[in-house]
Formats: sequence, C-alpha cells, structure tokens
Amino acid sequence: MKTLAGLAVAALLAVTGSAGAQDAWPNKPIKLVVPFQAGGTSDQVGRTLANAIQEGNLLPQPVTIVNVGGHFSIGSRRVMEAAPDGYEFLLIHIALMGGEGTGALDFGWRDYKPVAATGEFCVMPMVRKDSGINSMEELLAKAKAEPDTLIFGANLGAINHLAGLMIQEAEPGAKFRFVQIGGGTANFTALTGAQTNTTVLSGAEVINFTLMPDGSENPDSQIKPLAYTGAERFEGLAEIPTMKELGYDVEFCIKSWIFAPKDTPDEIVSSFADALETAAASDAYKKFNEDKGFANVFLRGEDVAADLQTTWDAIEPIAELAKQK
Repeated sequence: MKTLAGLAVAALLAVTGSAGAQDAWPNKPIKLVVPFQAGGTSDQVGRTLANAIQEGNLLPQPVTIVNVGGHFSIGSRRVMEAAPDGYEFLLIHIALMGGEGTGALDFGWRDYKPVAATGEFCVMPMVRKDSGINSMEELLAKAKAEPDTLIFGANLGAINHLAGLMIQEAEPGAKFRFVQIGGGTANFTALTGAQTNTTVLSGAEVINFTLMPDGSENPDSQIKPLAYTGAERFEGLAEIPTMKELGYDVEFCIKSWIFAPKDTPDEIVSSFADALETAAASDAYKKFNEDKGFANVFLRGEDVAADLQTTWDAIEPIAELAKQK
C-alpha cells in the first residue's frame, strides 16, 4: 500500500524534471484546512486521515490540520485563494454547495479541483433533556403550533441548516427560527447553554458529546437525540429510530470532500489522492468509520466528479428553499 503513494511521488518528481529534494512535492508540511472548530465531524475525519498518512509513512511530510472557526466561508475562501502548489487543501462537506445555492457564498465547488470523497454520515435532530420535548412528533408539533419560536442553531447554508429545512418541511406549517451558530461543536455548546432550542449533530458528534468512553451514557450530558436521518438506524445509538420509521420522508446523509485550489497540478492532486486512498484503506481509518457509523467509501477522479454533480443536483432545490427562509 505504501508503494502506491511512493511511486506517485516519484512520478511527480520525474514529470517536473526535478532531481533536487528541494523541488520535490511535498518538501514541507501540507495543510488540510477544516473550516470548522475542532471536535466536530469534519475535524475528526481530517485528523484520522492525517494520522494514518503519518503512521503509514505515505508522504515524506506530515499533513497538519488547520481549524478555521466562524462561518465556513472563511476557511473555504482561504483555500480557494491559496497558491496552487499542493500545500493547502480543503476538507468540507455539503456546506460548500449549500453556501453557493443559498447565495451565502459568491463561489462554489466548481471553483476548486476535487481530490477525493470519503466516508458518509447522517445527522440526528437534538434537543435539551429539560426541554419537555421527547419525540420528533412533539418537536414538529411545537414548531407548527408556535412558528418561528424554536431557535434552531445552524451554520447558515451549511449541513445543519439544510438538514433542518428538510426536517421542517416534513411537517406542513412547521417553522424553525434558524440562527447562525457554527459547526457541530459550537451548536453543542449553544444547545447545552440554552442559547438555542434544537439543532442537528452527526452520529459521531452525538457519541462524542453524550457518551462515556465505555459507551455508557454521560450523566453530565444535557442533550438528547430524537431521530436519525439515515436509511437505517445508526449502529452506535441503535435505540434511536430513523425519520422514515417515524413516518417522515427525510433522509439526509453526506460525504466529506477534499478539494485543492483550482490550478493545482494534476500530478500533485493524484499523488495526494494516492496517499489519502491508502490511508482510507488502513485499519485505523476503517475502525474510525465503523465506530462512527460512517459508510466506508472512497472516491477519486471521475467518480468523485460524478458524485459532486449528483449531489449538487439533489441539494440545489433545498438551497433554493433556504433562500426563502
């Protein structure tokens, strides 16, 4: 497996005509920008891949995770405008398309060069334990009876906003009040602190924020999931029903995408994809996917390009809906 990444780097060296180590890629650490705070799903994916690359000696330089908090547009724009030299990449999910579709961003996924897609995760609508809300039916009934009063924490235009809109539309007349909070960690903090009434978190985030290392419930956790937006129940929290089981036609699952600045040489993109693919096949990453309930998939080249187009075709109408809210 190591040989694949090593040969790709050697091939790049030959293509560039460089015999000196100072000109070979990579000759300094590679930054993988996660445009969210540390601790969320994207951060966990990035760090697991980076560790697998380092432990497998798949590249001669480390991959370092750079968390850029605030609105995801900040970190995303940073990579879009970065030098296309193979030292700065972006790890993001459907937020990039949501931002473009809602008009929150004046750029989008086609302004980058795709490298790979990996994993797939779904989300869980959450409330505080002291909210008096104990089911999806109760949550949506309250959102319908008292429209615009339940504060839904989101990164506007991003995964939690789009998922919230899909959930809201499952009950005609229901309406949340979406407010800008941020990614998973920020929304967990806001919900716990009663700044918001509801949000969605990924299965990985729910486990991270509500369970002890041995899998038992954290007695200090103040939040609870109501449902799961996957096609089947989340193995890590198998007692939580799916939205479809509850009678709501909602399924919302996404992959993590890795992008390079648009003019990054194909040889560098291919070499980095080689390293990522080998890392994704490692026991550590497969166990991470298993523990978090992610689908163990890896796409590159034409496959990732096709996945991006298919996802855009599905998400664009939801993003248009977000413009109206």
